[in-house]
Amino acid sequence: MPEYDDALSKIFSSALDASVDGVVITDNAQPDNPIIYCNKAFCDITGYSKDEIVGHNCRFLQGNDRSQDVRKEIARAVAEGRSCQVDIRNYKKDGSLFWNELSISPVYGIKGEVTHFIGIQNDISRRKNAEHNLKLERENLERRVKERTRELQEHEQFLKGIVETIRESLLVLDPNLNIVLVNKHFEKFFKVNANELLDKKLTDVLEGSWNIPELIDLLKNVLPTNNPFEDFVVVHDFPYIGQRRLILNASQISVGGSFQDWILLAMEDITERHVIEKKKDDFIAIASHEMKTPLTVVKGNLQLLERMISKGITDGYQSRLRQSMDSLDNLSTLINNLLDTSILSSGLNKRKSELLTLAEIVKFPLDQVSAVYPSHDFAVSGELELRILGDKDQLIQVLTNLLTNAAKYSKDSKAIKLHVGRVGNFAKISVTDNGIGIAKDNHKRIFDRFYRVSANDNAFSGTGIGLYISQQIVADHGGTIWVESEIGKGAMFSFTVPLSM
Repeated sequence: MPEYDDALSKIFSSALDASVDGVVITDNAQPDNPIIYCNKAFCDITGYSKDEIVGHNCRFLQGNDRSQDVRKEIARAVAEGRSCQVDIRNYKKDGSLFWNELSISPVYGIKGEVTHFIGIQNDISRRKNAEHNLKLERENLERRVKERTRELQEHEQFLKGIVETIRESLLVLDPNLNIVLVNKHFEKFFKVNANELLDKKLTDVLEGSWNIPELIDLLKNVLPTNNPFEDFVVVHDFPYIGQRRLILNASQISVGGSFQDWILLAMEDITERHVIEKKKDDFIAIASHEMKTPLTVVKGNLQLLERMISKGITDGYQSRLRQSMDSLDNLSTLINNLLDTSILSSGLNKRKSELLTLAEIVKFPLDQVSAVYPSHDFAVSGELELRILGDKDQLIQVLTNLLTNAAKYSKDSKAIKLHVGRVGNFAKISVTDNGIGIAKDNHKRIFDRFYRVSANDNAFSGTGIGLYISQQIVADHGGTIWVESEIGKGAMFSFTVPLSM
């Protein structure tokens, strides 16, 4: 009978992988309803591998686009244990938008409880785009026919004007700052469809992102006096793509040897360049401060001890010495973290591999962190007997960092939960707190080297490399690490490690 069940399971898995529809199965019995299975079609549609999908809640496909009303409909269906079908905007691994026709159905256990949900998805982007384009074409057909003859005559010189100014994303505006043309790079970068922007006023698109008085004044002065401008910096939190730093350049378009009443607006994204420069500056400042503090303590204590010895005073000697040793320990930890960062970045990390239970990984960091934060309440749940292959010291380092952060950033709410569970062929370890939380825009960036959330810079010490090291260790073990959090609502950090087969 076990052989029959195993054969049947393989047939079932093969059948699902043969399906052209994306299929996922989530475990309703585990916190946050994580994905425990997905078929090949789901990977093909989303661009993610199975290892990157398993363990996540399905919401990760919406990225930052979480204001969709259909998400509430899905949440109600899951809470009520019923089926539903919706059309929802999702984003592939490369960030490109696709429309998903999603159907979910509950699976019931022998006691009538909902144990799992099965999700079936189809990429209906072509249908959505076709419907949208058909509507717009019907409205604009007559106008476009009249304009086409003139556009063909001006085409060659018009393109020359574009090439002379373009850097990356491009808009062409009429004298009233209505959008005449949008290039493909702009569509891809801002995750919009050109047909949604044409003939719209610049200040009305992308939720008013371009309604900047200084920029509008500059644009209005381009045409009357042929007065171009360069290197105008815009820093804004744009819909779908988050905060970006752009350099804008604008000039009047020349067609047929004479000036046309159109404005060419070109945009260059310098966000990453700015972030790298800021990281360098921040790291120098943070490292200098973090190293200077313990050295100052040690130097001050040694000077005091020197005076005490010369006067024959021994009272307080031990406490000063202990304080100096603690400061040196902190300095040593900082230096070791910097060395770990250098080793991980160079690819020279040497990972040991041994058979471990999750109980072995959990016990030491839990004891260590609870001793440092005795007022916090640490609770453990799940399948601690699960076995994995990995480097015990490195995985303990990851969990110690997550537990320490949970306690450090939740001073007012003392409950820290650690849960261990099985998701597919992985063990999933989650640390949950009820602390200050993390804004969605920072969810991925906090794993960058030297990145620190600016709002926390003054309130909490640190160099911004702990989560970077943790991510590198988890990735080296074949797993993934991520965070679910909102400002003021705590955070749940989770990572996966392959189970020992």
